[in-house]
Amino acid sequence: MKKIIFIFIFSILFATELPVGFTQEEWEKRHLIEMMGRETDPPIGPIRNISEYEPMQGALIRYPFGISTSVIKEMAEDVKVYCLVSSGQQNSAFNSMNNANVNMDNVEFILGATDSYWTRDYGPWWVVDGNGDIGIVDFTYNRPRINDNEAPLKVSNHLNVPYYSADFVSAGGNYMTDGFGLSASTQIAYTENNECNTNNDTSVPLPPCNYVDNIMEEYYGIDEYHVVADPNNEYIDHIDCWAKFLSPTKMLIRSVPISHSQYDEIEEIVDYFENNTAFNIFRVYTPNDQPYTNSLILNDKVFVPVMNSSWDDEALDVYQDALPNHEILPFTGSWVSTDALHCRIKGIPDISLYEYSLGDVNMDSMINVLDIVLVVNFVLGTDNPSNIQNNLSDINSDGILNVLDIILLVNIIIGN
Repeated sequence: MKKIIFIFIFSILFATELPVGFTQEEWEKRHLIEMMGRETDPPIGPIRNISEYEPMQGALIRYPFGISTSVIKEMAEDVKVYCLVSSGQQNSAFNSMNNANVNMDNVEFILGATDSYWTRDYGPWWVVDGNGDIGIVDFTYNRPRINDNEAPLKVSNHLNVPYYSADFVSAGGNYMTDGFGLSASTQIAYTENNECNTNNDTSVPLPPCNYVDNIMEEYYGIDEYHVVADPNNEYIDHIDCWAKFLSPTKMLIRSVPISHSQYDEIEEIVDYFENNTAFNIFRVYTPNDQPYTNSLILNDKVFVPVMNSSWDDEALDVYQDALPNHEILPFTGSWVSTDALHCRIKGIPDISLYEYSLGDVNMDSMINVLDIVLVVNFVLGTDNPSNIQNNLSDINSDGILNVLDIILLVNIIIGN
């Protein structure tokens, strides 16, 4: 009965479109966030968290859209577009995309009301469990928005994949992972969880919070968690407003003029990641706080928010330099410094790929020297991989088959 009353209150308070930040009413009721949480047992280990740049079968958006239909049309050329929509608005959503010549064969509707279009922030986080099965591990969305908070469960039901949930507060825009046990967030990963008992928003890095860190390892397989003070000093405190993992070895961080009020804080962050991780750091110039880091990687395409600024071309060149085998696509929109493409779209991993283990290149349910031989042949060009073989061979998920993948595969086989 308590939960029914809770849902009824939310349906009255938040029936209209909401901003990415708190409304005044939400801020006064933020204690209700704890009522939205749920907890299950974790997946069977060892667990691996799936990164954004791994193979994706689709992208999650909602209707009414937060992006232009031109973005949707581009995505639907290659992958499924999964659209969260209430039953009463499905026809409107269909007509809006169909009239824009979106490939409707690549659109699926997931029925259910939402409160906002920030699918990155409340959408599902994906893992591969110890049996090689893909599933969703949920969290409590850090806004008192019950419809948005239910989205991962709706996606789980629609795609018929296992659902788990951990009892902590977070948001997808404040989370990056490399797919190999390393992740990064800003201070709100700790400060928004009462169990951490901290309001530290200045340290780089923050002292560890065992409560959150243990959840990250037990539910997501994260054993190296970098939690740092947000250098932007903005209300949202999301890491995607100033940084992005481009691959397991590459990280993008914004740069600003020395006269910028946050110059010292941003450079401190750069020094930290250069000295404490193996990432090759790329810089994108954002003199007027352009949201260039708030981009979306979707397989071999990168959707970059641009501002009709004189600095757009330079930003696109940085992406092309960092990701030479990707198509870099600029899109205008209602972007602001704290909110752009990445905030409004969430990738859906290629579930079919996880029928096989990474490295099982010949798909015989064993990883052995025969797989090494195949990858060597692919690298030398004496044999051509199928799409799925290419993905299973790309051990470090950097989009390139080379000797690094061979070394990683050998390490898998010998147990290093």
